[in-house]
Amino acid sequence: MKSKHSNQSCRILFLIIIPALILIWSKYTSKLIHLPLPRNLIWSYGLLMIGFCIVIASSLHLWNSGKGLTMTEFPAKNPVKKGIYAFMKYPFYAGTIFISFGLSVLLKLPSGFWLVSPLITLMMAAYIVGFEIERFPGIYESQDYKPYLSLPLNSDESPAFKDRLVTYVLAYMPFRIVYEAFIFAGPTKDAICTNLSFENHWPVMEFSVIFYELLYPLALLIPIVIKSKKGLRTFIFDIWFVTIISGLFFFIFPFVVKQRFFIPETFLGNLLLFDRSLDGEAGALPSFHVIWACLAARYFTLSFKKIKSIWYLLAILISISCITTANHSILDVIAGAMMFMIIVYRIKIWNFIRLQSEHIAHSWTEWRFGKVRLVNHGFYAGAAGFVGTILAGSLMGSKYLFTIFIVTFSCIIAACICAQFIKGSSRYQRTFCYYGGVLGVIIGIAMDSILFPVNFYFLLGVFALIAPWVQTIGCLHCLVKGCCYGKPSKEWIGIRFTHPWSEVNSISGLNSTYLHPVQLYSIGTNLITGLILFRLFNLGMSATFITGIYLLLNGLGRFVEESFRGEAQTPYWAGMSIYQWMTLVCVLSGVVFTSVPGVKMAGFNLNAESCIWAIATGVLATIAFGVDFPLSNCRFARLTRN
Repeated sequence: MKSKHSNQSCRILFLIIIPALILIWSKYTSKLIHLPLPRNLIWSYGLLMIGFCIVIASSLHLWNSGKGLTMTEFPAKNPVKKGIYAFMKYPFYAGTIFISFGLSVLLKLPSGFWLVSPLITLMMAAYIVGFEIERFPGIYESQDYKPYLSLPLNSDESPAFKDRLVTYVLAYMPFRIVYEAFIFAGPTKDAICTNLSFENHWPVMEFSVIFYELLYPLALLIPIVIKSKKGLRTFIFDIWFVTIISGLFFFIFPFVVKQRFFIPETFLGNLLLFDRSLDGEAGALPSFHVIWACLAARYFTLSFKKIKSIWYLLAILISISCITTANHSILDVIAGAMMFMIIVYRIKIWNFIRLQSEHIAHSWTEWRFGKVRLVNHGFYAGAAGFVGTILAGSLMGSKYLFTIFIVTFSCIIAACICAQFIKGSSRYQRTFCYYGGVLGVIIGIAMDSILFPVNFYFLLGVFALIAPWVQTIGCLHCLVKGCCYGKPSKEWIGIRFTHPWSEVNSISGLNSTYLHPVQLYSIGTNLITGLILFRLFNLGMSATFITGIYLLLNGLGRFVEESFRGEAQTPYWAGMSIYQWMTLVCVLSGVVFTSVPGVKMAGFNLNAESCIWAIATGVLATIAFGVDFPLSNCRFARLTRN
């Protein structure tokens, strides 16, 4: 009976309370977003109907056939593979996303459409990648479950009709959604024009629209000409990669192109104007037209090698037509070509970055001065403190530099103390806990707001804005020390730690084992988060909103990262590590902060006083993280185990 009541409560949570909270979140952030909404309510009703049908169908199959609520938490007794689950693997989440976007349009909530729904989508993706993918096999043992909407097999077999059809859905649909979102939103108030001055005097060549329009049939034919399932699979990954990277680039760097005005004199001129009416000036750099043209040339060449030169000649002509039709600037085209090169060589680029990080992991160096030891990983912590202080001082002004020092000191002390309880390190060992540091920052900010005439929320916004850059540099400290290491991985993904004092070897004994480079994952997520926050800062968003977005992005990023971590001393509860539970607290806190009105951030003004205090902070951090007494039995004396 207790289990039945628990199951009923969870149904109410998923079907009533959570959607209500989403609507409340959208309502409280409604004054922050001023982007347009689709006017055609048919799309809204369509999304709602599709979403409700998918959610109801998935729920019925889980409750009636699987005898459970979800496939992982409150799991069904048996995995459900029929009905909607035969078509897609995560229908409940997909339906919820459709409902969220549909309701946002129906209720005229711009923040729901442009902020809440995308973040809900990101949350679900993080939950799937960071938890469900790993937990599903553990619940139902080995399963060869492969729904209709699955990636083609990694084989040289000839693709079936289903493989080509799925390619159109998985590759073209996400790309089109992301691109059209930026076109529909249009140029923003901080838009940057990519046109060079001399381009404004060039004429529009109407006949070149022939090559410009030629891209569309070529792009649509790519899945048809590819001759293997492996090729289709690679093509899908290509499009996912360019969609994600270019989408982030469009948001972080709001480049637009100024399309030159002309009076059409021919049918081709009218065709060009019609094309422009379906497109826009936003989302210009990098040029998707150039990227798709180069991808078409690449895949057509693989299938028709004898006329290789023709395909690349067409790609060149299409790229040139982007300029001669004035739909793109020279910089747009160059950026598109560079993006194509990144797509082609992304594995080599990843291997270079991965091997460089492994080189840093092998760089442990120490110096002895009597009973005192200095380890080189402390320099990275010092660099993080130095950069963080300069950024914070430039945002707050020279008169508040002592408040920054207080927060830094509080962060270091709290990180060290909390590590004793969470990581379970010995009383002699000085280790640090990230979330202890977060707690220390909050305590330090609270002390500053009491002792000095500075706004609490303003301070939170400042430290949220600089935190990703501090963490990015701090991850290099983790690489050398070997903390926050990952689980065993495949060779082409992982890195090895060989130094005997590295925590990988001294605690877990995984010497020379390929491990997920979680520190590198963290650097990537922090760089993206930092760039997004600075864009929000440039848009004039409030300190509380910036704090909330930081907590959301950081929490989701770390939730996924934690699923790859392999630290033996990390405690688990209810199937998730203690750190993953902390990330959920961060995410929920982020939701609250984005909904709270706050003060505006100040401007950025670099000053000499900040550099002086930054040196002092850097020295403090270097000593805390890199100097110890390896022969002492005093509390917190050692950085490593003896």
